Amino acid sequence: MRMGFSKLRLERKGARLAGFKKDQDGATAIEFAMVAGPFFILVFMLIGFALYFFVMNSLDKGMDQTSRLVRVGQAQKSNMTVNDFKQALCNAAGGWIKCNKVEVFVQKFANWQTVAPQACLNSTGAQVTNTASGSDLIAQYSGTSSEVVVVTTCYKWEFAQQIPYVKLGNMADGAMMMQTSTAFRTEPYAN
Repeated sequence: MRMGFSKLRLERKGARLAGFKKDQDGATAIEFAMVAGPFFILVFMLIGFALYFFVMNSLDKGMDQTSRLVRVGQAQKSNMTVNDFKQALCNAAGGWIKCNKVEVFVQKFANWQTVAPQACLNSTGAQVTNTASGSDLIAQYSGTSSEVVVVTTCYKWEFAQQIPYVKLGNMADGAMMMQTSTAFRTEPYAN
């Protein structure tokens, strides 16, 4: 009799284990839970990098269009101020660029060997601020015709702090300092 009871107990345990083996309810949910974390990290990374390239491209476009005003002498002839130049850059870059986060540096050099673009971050990692007065004429910094000029744009992109799972920022507060520069010789326009 005792043998039958043990055999019955083993059969019941085996039936329960076999039941687990055959039961697939919830397997999809468990598999999704295992893959969801890396999937969402990948999605947020793609969105973050796409936004970064979009903003950087917009900033490049605005800087290229606005620096052309200096290159052909239009900014100098029309007595454009530093603030006017900065605002023109922001308008050309697009409405998603916050103009109060933009710093624009215009520098003239004697020749190509002395060209050194302005850094956007100092040695401590803080943003460099343009010391030029907004009412100064841009011609003070760009010079006259046939001069070597470098225009540097610095933009503090704070959205980089808000992208989950991805650290795009290069500043202490998590923001991203974007920098774009162009160098050219101004055309020989009439002063």
